Amino acid sequence: MKTWFNRNKNLKRWAPLLLLLPALSACGIGPANDPVAESIDPPPTTQEEAWIQDTSQATIAEGEDVVTVYLLDPNGYLAPMTLRSNQEHTSPKSSAEKAIGWMTSSKELENQLPPGFKPVLPEGTKVASVTENEEEESISVDFVGPLPGIAASMERKVIESLVWTLTELPGVNKVKLSVGGKPIQSLPASGLPVDAVLTRGLGINLETADDVQINRSMGVTLYFSSQSADGEGYFVPVTRLITRQADPAKAALEQLILGPSNSPSLHAVLTSDMTIEKLTRMADTVNVALQDSDWMPETPVPSEMMDALVLTLTEAAGVPQVQVVMNGDDALIDSEQRSYERPVTRPAYVNTLSQ
Repeated sequence: MKTWFNRNKNLKRWAPLLLLLPALSACGIGPANDPVAESIDPPPTTQEEAWIQDTSQATIAEGEDVVTVYLLDPNGYLAPMTLRSNQEHTSPKSSAEKAIGWMTSSKELENQLPPGFKPVLPEGTKVASVTENEEEESISVDFVGPLPGIAASMERKVIESLVWTLTELPGVNKVKLSVGGKPIQSLPASGLPVDAVLTRGLGINLETADDVQINRSMGVTLYFSSQSADGEGYFVPVTRLITRQADPAKAALEQLILGPSNSPSLHAVLTSDMTIEKLTRMADTVNVALQDSDWMPETPVPSEMMDALVLTLTEAAGVPQVQVVMNGDDALIDSEQRSYERPVTRPAYVNTLSQ
């Protein structure tokens, strides 16, 4: 039988994860079909309107106007940021148009974003039209003219940000981009080709594992943690190219356990000696059984770990729910006292940072 000394050992092993918990802010884990607001007010006019309060108290009421936008963090990574607007203001613009507004550089918004985070679209970007096709689950964005002044090294990140932001909208899985009514076929500075229909298969914050042949590779998107200059934690999605495997969800979890690749700004969310006992998919749920020799029943697991696990597995498997078992025990409680006895859904909102 393991003793109280072993429990302390377990907590020490997870100490680096626990240090980030007060600041990390994926929220919305709970029963399936959590509603996401479809109508977002215009960007707020004050900092107080722009950001959720302290993350320990961060809650988003049902029907509240929110939008998730992928911004460039101080380390050059794209990260989702969930913003909420002042409900006293109304706008005829669609959710997509409001999201693109947040993604566009402007003096009006400069002080309303977290310190060090930047939008990817240059100032002066104009959108001619935004059209959603519910049957195709697609959205088409037509820009008035070529996007001005984007360096070749940034062009791919702009496309990634647009695709991942727009596919956060309910019912949108495909993105089509055009300029003056003509599809964007390649990027002007870098010459990179652009598919007529873009999906999250494009990846985000790409990196390549060692000894991988591109023509035999696949991408898995992993969620690691990072910290702002103010010490607030947030999740960063990273698409890692690995050798092609039959089970994307299992492959993603294996890579999540391995942790970040040579990036001092990204932090591991799982302990390196954790192992996968079994992983299966049933209907709309990924079932995963993990083994950790130092974990004891009734010991809270870091909420950051569970959030990153759910984000990564739902992304990889394309399902909304995850059921987690640790050492054969499904009566898990995390450090925020959330129960995992039943399947949990992907967080509805990610990175609701405080101002």
